[in-house]
Amino acid sequence: MVKSLRNRTFRLETHQLDVDLWQQLYYKHQQEYIRKRLLAIRYLYEGKSRIEVSELLDCHYKTITSWIDKFLEGGLNSLVKPITHQKESRLNLEQKQELKKMLLSEKPIDYGIDRNIWTGKIISKIIELRWGVKLKTARIYEILNELNLSYQKAHRDYANALLRTAKIIYMEVKKNSNIKKN
Repeated sequence: MVKSLRNRTFRLETHQLDVDLWQQLYYKHQQEYIRKRLLAIRYLYEGKSRIEVSELLDCHYKTITSWIDKFLEGGLNSLVKPITHQKESRLNLEQKQELKKMLLSEKPIDYGIDRNIWTGKIISKIIELRWGVKLKTARIYEILNELNLSYQKAHRDYANALLRTAKIIYMEVKKNSNIKKN
């Protein structure tokens, strides 16, 4: 056991880290679990011990070791491969196609939800109500990707504002802009 740890540490020390590629991958991948993997390798190259890295990243020592193994076998690119699920999808193909049609042609308000844009949380809720399948929002985004649908990060839904409130704000902005001109 001690010999394999020494071999792993020695192999890590002799393996070059491409800092430019590391930085490119770090900024390209926004997922926390991928960034943790990349940070672990970077910290190890900066001279930190595995124990220090596991404490810094709040993960188990064995996890750091598995990331080192991945890195040594396939380089930085192997660390950024997404986690894939081995379980069969709980939504069948027909349900996924119906979901796609629903997302493209309808709004949450059509299902009694007081919003005009779809979010992962809302989609998850609708799937649970419609088909009795409970999915996490992370899985929702994977399904959207499988359906070739893109999504954007959540933002304020201005379409939900009351028309009267919008008019009042408009009048205030207009009045303030006239004051500044004089």
